[in-house]
Amino acid sequence: MGGHEISYLNPIILPLSLLVSLGAITLKDIKERIIPDGWLIVLLGLGVFQCGFSNLPSALILGGIGYGLYKAYFLLKGREGLGLGDVKMMIVAGVWLTIETLPLFLCISGGIGIGTALLYKCRPFPFGPALAFALGICIFGTNVFSKGDSLMTYSFSGPILPPDPGVSPTSLVILIHGYGSSGDDLISLGNIWRKILPSTVFVAPNGPSVCDSYPEGRQWFRLYEWDFPRMLQDVEAFTPSFNEYINDIVKTYKIPPEKVAFVGFSQGAMMSLHMALTWPQCAGDVAYSGGFMGSPKGLSSKNPPVLLIHGLDDQRVPSSFSQDAEKQLKALGVPVTLSLLPHLDHSINEQGLHLGGNFLKEILK
Repeated sequence: MGGHEISYLNPIILPLSLLVSLGAITLKDIKERIIPDGWLIVLLGLGVFQCGFSNLPSALILGGIGYGLYKAYFLLKGREGLGLGDVKMMIVAGVWLTIETLPLFLCISGGIGIGTALLYKCRPFPFGPALAFALGICIFGTNVFSKGDSLMTYSFSGPILPPDPGVSPTSLVILIHGYGSSGDDLISLGNIWRKILPSTVFVAPNGPSVCDSYPEGRQWFRLYEWDFPRMLQDVEAFTPSFNEYINDIVKTYKIPPEKVAFVGFSQGAMMSLHMALTWPQCAGDVAYSGGFMGSPKGLSSKNPPVLLIHGLDDQRVPSSFSQDAEKQLKALGVPVTLSLLPHLDHSINEQGLHLGGNFLKEILK
């Protein structure tokens, strides 16, 4: 599930600029055995603009591998093999790639490099084209240059808490975790609420990608310094796959479509609002300590009820985010209730659990 975003510049300008840069690097290295710093700077600038510095670990890893190969070849053969230009190219490539995509990049570039070495036999050969082709495959192969649209298929999984044996399922609650967390953390809400919702299936899927800041956790989208339109584009890219995942659960447990509700915390609250407003017959949504990314594509005409709960002392996601969300949702005609809880930081307390549980009980009865 690649971590590079290339859909935020103009959908024509970006792929064209990227192709020109990779093509220029390839041709220059083939003809003159050099990778121009100027084109590397262009490629670096595009990568930083799109991905920021969130892929810095990948750049450091590829740079370390490249420099290690450069030094090792010189020590073994007494002459330069991999050039410093190739090392710089690997560092720049890392800016575009998440750690998850590095094995693919290394396999493609290494395979092409071996093939080129056999073709050139004992003569020096350019490695830049192999690096450029591998980077192009890693980027173009997992992205579509259109706003919010993607052909990439995402897979989802996470803990499921069904009703007790002998109790037929009548409703479904999708619990959506926060940034750097996982479904294992939020499924605990199901254990609390199952006392008042004994026939409800609780599902807590994991986010589609490894968290940028906490590799042991998951994320639904990058934060982009609270650039909501960009965040929404990330979400809309995997929404079709997420809908299929939820539909499979609905069919498995034979849940009526109008008995599906969403609950989210923090980043998950922003995600749950998006899902609630696009799910055709959503029963409602509880959004803890989150915000509203904006009106999504495929906005449902049902306008399900929404409960926003936010701590007034939240230092991570300001309570003003939920206050703004209330205004925006009301403007869309969504019935919304906002509960601001005093002396509460970025968490869910007993009062919040009580409010959320009663809301779910009412909309799923």
